[in-house]
Amino acid sequence: MNTKAIKILIIEDEIALRKSLKKLIQLRGYQVDEAADFTSAVNQIRSHNYDIYLLDLKLPDGHGLQLLKKYPGKMQARTIIMTAHATIPSAVDAIKSGAYYYLEKPLEEELLFIQIEKIVEIAQLKQKNLSFKNELISQHSSDEIIYKSQKMAEVVSMAREFAKTDDTVLLQGNTGVGKEIIAKFIHKNSKRKEKEFLPINCSSIPEQLFESELFGFKKGAFTGASENYSGRFLQADKGTLFLDEIGEIPMHLQAKLLRVLEDGVIYQLGKKQPQKVDARLIAATNKNLWEEVHADLFRKDLYFRLTESMITIPPLKERKDDIMPLVWHFISVFNDLFDKKINRIKKEAESYLMEYPWEGNVRELKNAIKSIFLLKSSDAISLNDILMSLHKDEKNFGETFVTLQEYELKYIKKVLEATNYNVKKTARILEISRARLYRKLKLLDINLEKEFDSVTEAETETENENP
Repeated sequence: MNTKAIKILIIEDEIALRKSLKKLIQLRGYQVDEAADFTSAVNQIRSHNYDIYLLDLKLPDGHGLQLLKKYPGKMQARTIIMTAHATIPSAVDAIKSGAYYYLEKPLEEELLFIQIEKIVEIAQLKQKNLSFKNELISQHSSDEIIYKSQKMAEVVSMAREFAKTDDTVLLQGNTGVGKEIIAKFIHKNSKRKEKEFLPINCSSIPEQLFESELFGFKKGAFTGASENYSGRFLQADKGTLFLDEIGEIPMHLQAKLLRVLEDGVIYQLGKKQPQKVDARLIAATNKNLWEEVHADLFRKDLYFRLTESMITIPPLKERKDDIMPLVWHFISVFNDLFDKKINRIKKEAESYLMEYPWEGNVRELKNAIKSIFLLKSSDAISLNDILMSLHKDEKNFGETFVTLQEYELKYIKKVLEATNYNVKKTARILEISRARLYRKLKLLDINLEKEFDSVTEAETETENENP
């Protein structure tokens, strides 16, 4: 954080407090101006742009909230109220008027600077997020393919080249990497784009129905065949048939699939004559088909036919540059879907998103963001939101209920892990003092005593003992 670029205006009539605050804040590297009353504050605000305002409620010639309401564009979400006459109604009124935080005099130094840093961080994040979203507009994006990494740029380049041909394409990659999206991209950029794109998940078709489902049948071909059925290949004629999880096709049907690829004909059940079909095939698998060949589970000749044009899509953990573009894409999608206005991501949340392994790839990321939207009402995604969105895989969540203390301690441990056991950062995220966090760590049997050298005895004694 470049504190020298941050300008703070202290609006306080008590000269001793104003001067001591100015000196204290300047020692932290910030630029500071001061105003002793309402009138001088107006003159300062009119002639300067400040990043943060420290505002006393009771001024000699006016009320602090009148100033906040007079300059909402400049002061809202940047103002910390200071008052010696704290009441719940006045605090509520201050927040409703657009103040960021409300502090009671005498001011707690650590809490004051936590809030100052938060205002700075939010402003920086808003600017960063705006720049990032603007960058995304000009960033690599092809229909539904959202990416920034060089690895995905290479994938898209290959897909664009394959789209110019009618070749069969095999897409390899882990579950959730976006194989169907790449298949759609190839179709949309091909000469067949005006025709059908027909996706089929081979793992969802019962083995005994594979042949009739793919190639069709004639009425009366078997018991229950009460009418003709064209089959998927004919339904995709002149278009593209996408066979996902092609490794699930039974061995005895793989020869028939090869015949379609070699000769462009199908044999429907109940028909003796072959039928011509012109459907381009794009196949996908999350298996190592070469290993399947060696295990006698996949035909070698079909394997070599499929791999003439092949694209391997890397997992998300190998292309981390794509994580935040994808996050912003999903935020945009779900803002529209759920009629919400999430427009920023807190720094700790972004760091966690970038470091999380995403074993479920893009699909897991999408589901995590979606689950946040189901409960989110504010405009920012926090680290807590991310952790809660991923808790469904944790032992102590879901249908297994735990005590409030167990839940709290589990959450504290998660935040510690997310910050690499950075005590200062953890306390800040949790919005508690380090002394209080130290007591919580004792309950977790975590000994980080060396991290708390700066916690004074006075802080420990005055800390609110309530958990």
